[in-house]
Amino acid sequence: MLDFTKTPEAIEAAQLADNAVLLATSYRVTTAEQYTQGGEQLKEVKGAQKRIEEMRVAITAPLNTAIKAANDLFRGPAHHLAMAETVIKRELIRYQEDQERIRREEQRKADEAARRERERAEAAAHAARVKAEAEAAELRAKAEAEAAAGRTAEAAKLTARAEQKIDRAEDKAAALEVQAATTVAPVIQRESPKVVGLSTREVWTFEIIDASKINPAFLMVDEKKIAAQVRALKQDAAAIIGAGVRVYSERQLAAGSK
Repeated sequence: MLDFTKTPEAIEAAQLADNAVLLATSYRVTTAEQYTQGGEQLKEVKGAQKRIEEMRVAITAPLNTAIKAANDLFRGPAHHLAMAETVIKRELIRYQEDQERIRREEQRKADEAARRERERAEAAAHAARVKAEAEAAELRAKAEAEAAAGRTAEAAKLTARAEQKIDRAEDKAAALEVQAATTVAPVIQRESPKVVGLSTREVWTFEIIDASKINPAFLMVDEKKIAAQVRALKQDAAAIIGAGVRVYSERQLAAGSK
């Protein structure tokens, strides 16, 4: 690392700065003579500033030239590598997004198939109950006829058969309802291959589509535009800019160097 602290330029700059600090400490102008003297002192300070800038440029100009040459040398290759990085990343992300679209479609189909299977099982359970109720009602009617004819034993058999049909149908329907309740689609997994050193993260960003609808808390004051209006219109700029800005003037003193 280059060390300029002991160079003649550094020593001269430090001396100029020390002199300026001594001069500025408790500096006051109370008489016309002091004002005239102060004007000359100000030009001396400006001259010292100019001298320091000349010494700085004398040292930094060759370094800046070398830096620019180095930057120019590597700018082209760096640009091409950045372009290649962008293309590869874009394709890798496109592949990931394609795989996610395929996964979502496969999951949708699996969910739809599971839904249809649940509906089929529920419909079968309902049909089993309806059929059993109809057959049982028919058997009960026959049992009543047998009982009316005095054949109580046969009536009892028919009644028992009716209850058995109801029980068996209920067992079948309950099993189908359990099947329907437990029928869920498998979770479809479709991931990109694992590559060491390669990771993907979700980054949220934004684009402005209508600046007029952005909440005031997120609007930034354009100070450059305000400053241009103030310089051009002076105190009249306040009427254009608005009450949120105070327009005022400051007196500034310019001096040459010697």
